[in-house]
Amino acid sequence: MFEIDSSLKDIMWCGNTNDVILVQSDYGTIYRSRDRGDSWKKLHSIMHQTGLSVIDEGQTDIGKVKKMMQSPIDDNLVVFTGTNGINWITEDCGANLRALNSGKRIHEFHFHPKQRSWALAAGWTSCADFADDEPCEIYKELYITKDLGNSWQYLKSYVFDFAWGTTIYSSSQQNARNSKNVESRIFITHDPELKGHQKTRERWKQSVHLFYSDDFFKTQKSALDAGNSIVMTNHYMFVAKAISSDTVKIHVSRAEGGFLDFRLARMPKNYHITDHFTVMDTSEKSVFLYVSDDKIANPVGNLFISDGLG
Repeated sequence: MFEIDSSLKDIMWCGNTNDVILVQSDYGTIYRSRDRGDSWKKLHSIMHQTGLSVIDEGQTDIGKVKKMMQSPIDDNLVVFTGTNGINWITEDCGANLRALNSGKRIHEFHFHPKQRSWALAAGWTSCADFADDEPCEIYKELYITKDLGNSWQYLKSYVFDFAWGTTIYSSSQQNARNSKNVESRIFITHDPELKGHQKTRERWKQSVHLFYSDDFFKTQKSALDAGNSIVMTNHYMFVAKAISSDTVKIHVSRAEGGFLDFRLARMPKNYHITDHFTVMDTSEKSVFLYVSDDKIANPVGNLFISDGLG
């Protein structure tokens, strides 16, 4: 018998065999088994100690994990995003861990779909980042690493959503438009005019647009005006385009076109999306889309299915 400290939140089979299991509890503790679950080791202490080596500001809950993320191209490579923006990486399924030291507290982390050592990460500024004679401005910054978090390059400020502009299906299409740069392509939603504090988006804003860059934001291009929110899957990128502060329309682009050919998702009977939508599955190229109905107090919505082109 082995009891974890709270209910089970996530489980991950790790590595090239079926021997190593990682478990995350609701409390944020990681447990590791190397014998298919016969025995377990609690990783909280090592996470706490390595986390203190990165940042020590009197935090008491260093070592708690919010999410486990496995590399899409290496089953042994896992990143744990933690509380207080402190995160860990392992290249051997948790046998050895190190804290990610970006100089910033990382709140979001995206592995590259093809380049093992590349990743995007975002974090929020704090007042401690500014000199005493500078005004404190809280906003979201985007960074890239090409060496699994040993070093980081700043890309952009005042970012809302971000995503790699390639998947395992993108560059396999040799005739894809602009495919020569597709592996370095990054999409962001961004308000170019925003100053001061950045609020997390409460409703849809027509001042937030979708941009992309193939040179790590030395230059950038507009992809969709009023594009507010990104959902990326292997086959599609879905973008919510703000029509007003309380209505959006979904636009979709496909991997075969480098995610640059946006088309309006034609909802039945001019169905209006006012609250939020969830892309549930696209594995067979047909899209299962859930749309909540904010006019009803209970969590009720509608389920839609698309054709084979999304």
